[in-house]
Amino acid sequence: MLINVILRLLPWWLREPIVMAICLALGGSCLYRTITDGGWAVFGFAVFFLAVAVLRAFVLRGELRKWQAGRGGGAKSAGAPAGSPASPAADGG
Repeated sequence: MLINVILRLLPWWLREPIVMAICLALGGSCLYRTITDGGWAVFGFAVFFLAVAVLRAFVLRGELRKWQAGRGGGAKSAGAPAGSPASPAADGG
């Protein structure tokens, strides 16, 4: 299935924006249907899809931060030794 390709084979930097776009499109169409036809069930689906899109945005933001830190962020590198000046313990806070 196509969803299997999206979830398993694509890298995270392609997968997350695609999932967010799909969720935003479905949430927007559910909100439009809620406005035109009414009904709480369709509104519930809209809230669900928009919440999934927001959750995936937070996941994407975290992955981007990890990727940038691993790329060699200089003094902000995640793999700094405990006694080095780059660690928060050595700075005093």
